[in-house]
Amino acid sequence: MNMFSFFLNHCVVNIQNLIYSLCLIYKSSTMINFRFIRFWMSRNLLRTSSMGFSIFFMWEIVVKYHSVFLVSLIPTFSLLGYLIITLPIGYVLDKVNKSKVIFLFSVMTVLVYFLLIFVQSLIYIYAVDFLSFMLYMGSGDAYYSSIKEIVSEDLSGAMSLNTVGRAGSGIAGTALGGSVAYFDPASLPFILVVMALVAASLSFPFKSVSSKDSTIYSFSHVSKVIKLILPLLLMGLLINGAFTAIDVYSSGLFHLILHVNAIYYTAFLMAFSIGELLGGVVGGRIKVLKEGLVSSLISLFGLSFILISITREPLVDVLLSLLVGIGTSLVNIPLDTLLTSLIPNKMMGRTNSIIQIFLLSSSPVMATLYGILATLFGIINVLFAVGVFGILMGIPSFFVIKKFKGMKEEDVQKFIA
Repeated sequence: MNMFSFFLNHCVVNIQNLIYSLCLIYKSSTMINFRFIRFWMSRNLLRTSSMGFSIFFMWEIVVKYHSVFLVSLIPTFSLLGYLIITLPIGYVLDKVNKSKVIFLFSVMTVLVYFLLIFVQSLIYIYAVDFLSFMLYMGSGDAYYSSIKEIVSEDLSGAMSLNTVGRAGSGIAGTALGGSVAYFDPASLPFILVVMALVAASLSFPFKSVSSKDSTIYSFSHVSKVIKLILPLLLMGLLINGAFTAIDVYSSGLFHLILHVNAIYYTAFLMAFSIGELLGGVVGGRIKVLKEGLVSSLISLFGLSFILISITREPLVDVLLSLLVGIGTSLVNIPLDTLLTSLIPNKMMGRTNSIIQIFLLSSSPVMATLYGILATLFGIINVLFAVGVFGILMGIPSFFVIKKFKGMKEEDVQKFIA
C-alpha cells in the first residue's frame, strides 16, 4: 500500500482508540460493562466497513458502467442477503451461544473481503455485497439479541451507545467510501480486511450464562409476542417511515426547489446524522420512560417537517435536520429499550429477526410510496402532509407508551403461556 493507504489506516486506528477512550469515560458514569463495549466496537467497525464498501462501489459502478440500474443492485443484493438469513439465524440464536455466532461471522467477513484484493469483477462485487451484508446483518441479529444478557442492568445506556455508534459509523463509513474512491481506490480491500480483522479480534466469545427459565418457546409463542407488541412496532414503523422522506426528498428539495449546490444537500444529510449522534448521547441519561415527552417529540417532528416544507432558506433546513436527528434518537432509544426489556431471552433471536424484517422492509416500501406521491402531488405538498401526520401521531403514541411502559417480561411470559 502507498503512503496514503498507510495514513488512512493509521487514522482509522486512532479514531477507534478515540472511540474506545470515550467509551471508557462514558462507562465510568453508567453501568455499561467492558464486555458490551468491545462487542459494540466490533459491531460499529463492521458497520463502517459495510457502509464504506457500499458507498465506494456504488460510485465506482456508476463511473465505469454509467448505469443507475447496476448501482441499484448493490442495496438490492444487500437486502436479499439479509432476508434469506434472518429467519434461520433467529432460530439458531435461540439455541446457541450468540457471542460465538458474532465471532464466526466476523472471521468469515475477513475471508470474503480478503478475496476482494484479487478479484473485482462486477459479478464478484455483487457476490461480496450479498455475502458480507448477510454476515454483517446476521452478526447484528446476534449482537442485538445478546444485549439483554450482557447489559441487563442498564438497557437504556446500551441503546444510547448503539444510537451513537450507528450514527458515528454511518458518518465514518460514508467518509471512508468517498475519500478512498477519490484518493486511492486500490487501497479499499486492504482497509476492509484490516477493519474486519480488528472487529473479529474484539468479538472473541464469552461463556453464556445458562437461563433459569426451562420453558421451551415455539414460533407460535413468538407470533403471540409480535401480536402483543404490534402497537409499538406500528408506532416505530410509522415514525421511522416518516424520516425516509428526508432521504427521498432531500436532493430534490435542494436542487429543484431551493436551487442551491450539493454542499447544502450534503450538510442537510450530515446534520441529521450528527443530530442522531448527539441525541444518542443525551438519550442514555433518560432512565424513566415518559409518554408525555415521547408524544411531544413526535409532534415536534411533524412541526419540523412543516417548517422544512415552508422555509426557503437552506441553512434553516440544515438546522431543522439537526433537530430532527436529535429528536429521532430521543424517541427511538426508549422505544428500543422498552421492546428489548419485554422479550424473553430464550426467544430473543427469533422475535428480533421478525422485528428487523418488519422495520427493515419499511424503508424501501416508504421510499417507493414517497416517490409516487411526489410525482402526483409535488415534494412540498407531501412534506407538509407528512408534517401534519407527525403532529397527529403524537396523540396515539401517548396512549401506546402509557399502555406498555408498566409492562414487564413476566407479564409477557404469562400472556403467551
